[in-house]
Amino acid sequence: MHRVVRNVPAISYTLWSLVFPSGVSGQVAVTSASPTPLGGLVALGIIVGLLVLVGIGVKLYDIKRKREEQGVVLQARLSDALLEDPELARLPLATTVHVPFRRPAAALFTVAGHVPTPELREAAMRLVRVKMRATWPSARIEDRIVVDRCRMQHAA
Repeated sequence: MHRVVRNVPAISYTLWSLVFPSGVSGQVAVTSASPTPLGGLVALGIIVGLLVLVGIGVKLYDIKRKREEQGVVLQARLSDALLEDPELARLPLATTVHVPFRRPAAALFTVAGHVPTPELREAAMRLVRVKMRATWPSARIEDRIVVDRCRMQHAA
């Protein structure tokens, strides 16, 4: 079997002679340029800019995480309030809270589930309104409670 041995300097010299056919010599002149102060300032500016961008990103992520945490706490309070009421505790009601990224914007409280009577629906919404107004007065409530007499009779 025939082995090919590659000579790296010979190949690079051959490629160099193909690219620059005239004036090929075995030596290459190396010039060193002194660094300019402008290049250092540009590099420093880029590093500082990247650090500022990372800082802003971390701060925005922290704000988002705090809003999500606030939404979970509000959702737990509403769920606890519905479970503490003896009439509403046995009903399949679920609350979700969407807290927007910007604080002045209104949060969205959604109440969903099935109840057997319109009176229980009103009682649940009244309870949610009272709890919601105490914690977030500018919030909106979305009512997705369905009055379904037949479904609740079959479940019992």
